[in-house]
Amino acid sequence: MANAPHFYRRLFARPSTAGLVAFLAAALAAAVYILHSEREALHVRRAEVADLMGDKAHEVENAVQHGLTATYALAALVRQGRGGVPNFEAVATEMLHYYPGADSLQLAPGGVIRQVVPLGENAKAIGHDLLADPARTKEAFLARDTGKLTLAGPFNLMQGGIGAVGRLPVYLDDEYGRSHFWGFVTVLIRFPNVLVRAQLPQLVKRGFQYELWRVHPDTGQKQVIAASSETPLVDPVDRSLNMPNGVWTMSVAPIDGWAHKEDLALKSLLGLMFSFLIGWLAKQMAELREHRHRLESLVDERTLELAARESKLAALIGSLPDLLFVLDESGRITECHSPDPSLLYLPVPNFLGRPYGDALPDGVIDKIRAALVGIARDGLRREFEYSLDVPAGARQFSASMSQLSEGSGQPAGYIALVRDVTERKLAEERMQEAMVVFDASSQGIMTAGADGVITSVNPAFQAITGYSAEEVVGQTPSMFKSGRHDQAFYQNLWSTLERVGRWEGEIWNRRKSGDIYPQWLSISAVRDSDGNLIKYVSIFSDMTRRKQREEVIWRQANFDALTGLANRNLLHDRLERSLAHSRRTKHKAGLIFLDLDGFKWINDTLGHDVGDEMLVEVASRLQGCVRSQDTVGRLGGDEFTLVVEDIDDADGLQTVAEKVLNVLRKPFVLAGANRYISGSLGITVFPDDGDDVQTLLRNADIAMYQSKQLGKNCCQFYAQDMQEAARVRVQLEGELRAAIAQQQFVLYYQPIVEAQSGRVAGAEALIRWRHPVRGLVPPNEFIGIAEDTGLIVAIGEWVLSEAVRQTRQWRQAGLPALRIAVNVSGVQFREAGLLPLVRSLCEDRQDGDFELVLEITESVLMQSSDVTEARMREIGAFGIGYSLDDFGTGYSSLSYLKRFPVGGVKIDRSFVRDCPEDRNDRLLVEAIINMAHSLALKVTAEGVETEAQRDFLRERGCDYLQGYLVSKPLPASDFERFVLDALKQ
Repeated sequence: MANAPHFYRRLFARPSTAGLVAFLAAALAAAVYILHSEREALHVRRAEVADLMGDKAHEVENAVQHGLTATYALAALVRQGRGGVPNFEAVATEMLHYYPGADSLQLAPGGVIRQVVPLGENAKAIGHDLLADPARTKEAFLARDTGKLTLAGPFNLMQGGIGAVGRLPVYLDDEYGRSHFWGFVTVLIRFPNVLVRAQLPQLVKRGFQYELWRVHPDTGQKQVIAASSETPLVDPVDRSLNMPNGVWTMSVAPIDGWAHKEDLALKSLLGLMFSFLIGWLAKQMAELREHRHRLESLVDERTLELAARESKLAALIGSLPDLLFVLDESGRITECHSPDPSLLYLPVPNFLGRPYGDALPDGVIDKIRAALVGIARDGLRREFEYSLDVPAGARQFSASMSQLSEGSGQPAGYIALVRDVTERKLAEERMQEAMVVFDASSQGIMTAGADGVITSVNPAFQAITGYSAEEVVGQTPSMFKSGRHDQAFYQNLWSTLERVGRWEGEIWNRRKSGDIYPQWLSISAVRDSDGNLIKYVSIFSDMTRRKQREEVIWRQANFDALTGLANRNLLHDRLERSLAHSRRTKHKAGLIFLDLDGFKWINDTLGHDVGDEMLVEVASRLQGCVRSQDTVGRLGGDEFTLVVEDIDDADGLQTVAEKVLNVLRKPFVLAGANRYISGSLGITVFPDDGDDVQTLLRNADIAMYQSKQLGKNCCQFYAQDMQEAARVRVQLEGELRAAIAQQQFVLYYQPIVEAQSGRVAGAEALIRWRHPVRGLVPPNEFIGIAEDTGLIVAIGEWVLSEAVRQTRQWRQAGLPALRIAVNVSGVQFREAGLLPLVRSLCEDRQDGDFELVLEITESVLMQSSDVTEARMREIGAFGIGYSLDDFGTGYSSLSYLKRFPVGGVKIDRSFVRDCPEDRNDRLLVEAIINMAHSLALKVTAEGVETEAQRDFLRERGCDYLQGYLVSKPLPASDFERFVLDALKQ
């Protein structure tokens, strides 16, 4: 055991053992690093999946909640019908179209299901007592006792399948005004049908599996509601969904697992290669150390041999190219040798036999004396330098003096070797000057031998590249290669250097940090007097800042600062190139011009920062609609363009346009809520519609305005007749501006009467344009242009002011207080100037003067915001009412009617026109009236033209009637006579 330490030292001294130990240590370190990086990557990916789940979970909640809201409308019909719903089957069938999440609607008076729509496979539920079913009484009694909507399930349905049931209790007042429980209105939502709007299969397309599940409140077991497959998810990310009476969970996991196997394999391979390299280096170092030990042993052996040959070596000194002097113990010169007599201060005979003090100048004598004193003290060699004027001229010498010994070791005098170092000193001075320049230069300097191995670098080189001198000396310049240049580039460099002796140009190299950067490099080949290559000298400067400045200037000139898309300048260039490419390939090219619908409202109400956020998101979505070779640009504001190359026909452009419309319809999450916009697209094709950039841009713009006129949210291809239409539109816009300045407008008033009594309640103010040439122009011919150009604001201000003025004039003439309805455009309503205008019109208003009602469309409420709601309430504080115009043609959200201060709705004439003959319109009008009354809203029916329509609306409890049966729109004077005649009857 005593030899154990020696054994282990010998074992680890072996190169192979040292290499193996180093390999194992490096492999362990690489494994730890790879494990850590994989954990970090897994954490990042799970965070990304969690963000994705947030949107999908919100969509699932909205889909279920939307289906459940059908119970509120159905409950309103039950209360309206005092416990029954006439024509329940037809009404419920129509309602199911408005609530895509609902699978069936049921009435359960007393808790027993009596009516179900659709019947079909749901017939099994007829007669089922909800309050007596042990499996469902818990939720049923909870709904009855709390009076709130409850959600039961999911569970297996009696009629088959899986679903959930929303139950809303209904309470009715008896003849004594006491509220009693009537029963339930229920809505069945079936899985997975209700989840269609959430588009969960998109997760599978994106490489994810999902499960929608809950913990059963009675069994405590996991209940899967919907899943992409039956395979259990591995380590999923969960997101909770709040549902009535419970919480559901949505789980998502990648189909291929969380780990990127290819990346892990690559990292493992690199780690193994790194460990092998470390082991190999350790083995090489051990072999070098072993080789050094062998050399030291060999030197010891040869020392004895050298001592024996010392006397023989002394004889060889005479052949040296240096001056040689031998002095005896007293300092007398006994031997003198010089390869060049002109380097001696005196001839050789004059030196021999004389003390050195008599043969040399004082300055040299002092240095020799000091050297001899030092040698006598410690026996060590002494070196010194001196200058001397000799026959060859002023020269500099370097002397080395040491003591001679006899065979017995006794001192036997001194020997001095003197070398002429004049040329070396001059070279050193020049080298010193060069080194000052070398070290102080701001440019990187590198020297390399003829074999290309680096021999030196200056401080600027180290600062620019990040490498220290120790790291690069002994290496080749290939260690700096960036990979940006091919082999032909380097072949040309070396051939030029060989042929000319110099190469200069721009090159991209790599820093120690891995960054690739540009250099301006100059390489010179250095040759000796015989023309042999001895070294290379490279001088370079870092061009990074200049390149960055050039890049910034170029991007500023060619890219939009907000979205990063091509700006007008770059777009023109890309379009020119696309047209040239199409001419060569005989393919077509397309230009799509996009203008956002509703963006001005976002900008004005939510702020420019939110508007900018939307523009950035729009740019991102547009780039996803085209290929990499196509171009998306922003001309400014909310105008975008798409250049589509290499198409065979217009169908390809139609596909791209539909993609754009679809991505714009998806909600934008801005300021904490979903916001909606759309787009109007104009499309033109090269070479069919034009042969140059300006023509194509003009044609695409014309086609875009045609889309605006057709109701927006659509696309139109350019046609020749559009140019004439555009010219007419420009002319009409100019005439409309003149009309505003000259006040060429007049108001007509269409009477509105009470449905039951026929008494005149008021009128709707309708604008007409008294054109100097065309005569009386109806509003449908100029309101659209006025809204697009913003002229509607000035026109709307005139309409409001004129309607109030005329109403006060009628009041002074003895007419009763009338309810005057004025249409307000969504553009005008979003303007901040509307509130001051209403305030000024109501400043001197007296009680009973008039009742002003602003008619707004559902689109204003769809783009709802806190600003919109606040503005409505501020205007309403002046006694101004609101009516929702064209009700039923838009989104018709009950939540909007509940949130915003709307006092009435106006049934659109398209529903009234076919009443009572058309069964669907009849049921829909009846449902609108009942729903509005349940919300305490007044209902006006417009477009009433027949007595049958009037009688039908009276029987259904409609509040007001408007239409040609009552009167057509009248000038102010005729309307005044109409009211007076009605008062006399």
